[in-house]
Amino acid sequence: MQIPNHVSNYSVFKDGRRLLGVADCTLPNLANLTATLKGSGIPGEIDMPVQCHWQAASVAINWHTVTDDAVYTIYQDGANLDIWAAHQYHDTSENKIIHRGWRYVLGTVPKSFNLGNLEVGTLGGASTELELITCRILFDGVEQFNLDKGNFIARVGGVDFGGRIRQLIGL
Repeated sequence: MQIPNHVSNYSVFKDGRRLLGVADCTLPNLANLTATLKGSGIPGEIDMPVQCHWQAASVAINWHTVTDDAVYTIYQDGANLDIWAAHQYHDTSENKIIHRGWRYVLGTVPKSFNLGNLEVGTLGGASTELELITCRILFDGVEQFNLDKGNFIARVGGVDFGGRIRQLIGL
């Protein structure tokens, strides 16, 4: 059995360029768009997911201080972020610590840039917020999730939930 421990470290790339500013990254909350279902024969309400539709989601990069990399994330042409993370696991079958890779490939557009504050001897608290347009998640190189709002793609664990919908609407 492999027991997940923690993130050992990670790198963030924007358009192929590694961002060197010291930061923490908040990944998006992937929430289904839902419609409330109620009526005859249903005792109450059900928030039913609208298959292949997702709520707006943001990616946040919290910078320790303003850097040129921080400013680079808000260029008004969109941003392709590629986040590579090394996660530590305990392999109980061999009593070894191993590392496995998660990768988050995110297509975004800029929403906001908070310059933070200036105070001697403290972190500046600058942050970048980006709107999520596409999201591809890979575990050790194998796709686990793929969302592309512009092309009506929503794959989870290899299952294409948008395929039949695209077929029915002529895409």
